[in-house]
Amino acid sequence: MGKEVVHALKYRGYKQVVDKLATPLMIQALGYDHFDAVVPVPLHRARLRKRGFNQAELLARGVARKLNAGVSDTLEVVRSTRDQVELSAAQRRANVEGAYKAKTTLHGRLLLIDDVFTTGATMSACAQTLISAGAKEVHALSLCRTC
Repeated sequence: MGKEVVHALKYRGYKQVVDKLATPLMIQALGYDHFDAVVPVPLHRARLRKRGFNQAELLARGVARKLNAGVSDTLEVVRSTRDQVELSAAQRRANVEGAYKAKTTLHGRLLLIDDVFTTGATMSACAQTLISAGAKEVHALSLCRTC
């Protein structure tokens, strides 16, 4: 079911899936916790223009509403990366290394959100960026995990 939900959101623009399915599933997996902000994994501006929305941002907004937390857009993509679908774990790590930066100094506990977790390369690169920018803790949550 997860693959179908992600494809409906990501490739067919079926944004209603966020509140109807994705957010409840993600909150259930998370349990209850307090975060100072929810941070979506950003998209490169060219990919955002092509797709018209950032699915991680939609998921982050849904989760943040349920947690009564703010959404922070502090992460940004500083260089374009290849689509990671066909890349190995090592290639994925190299692909995202140095691809993100934080726009501001951070603090507190952050919840990083993405749609799919495969090798953890993207989440790891983003989390390292947030920690380097001053975040005390970074927790990660995705809608799906590939096997």
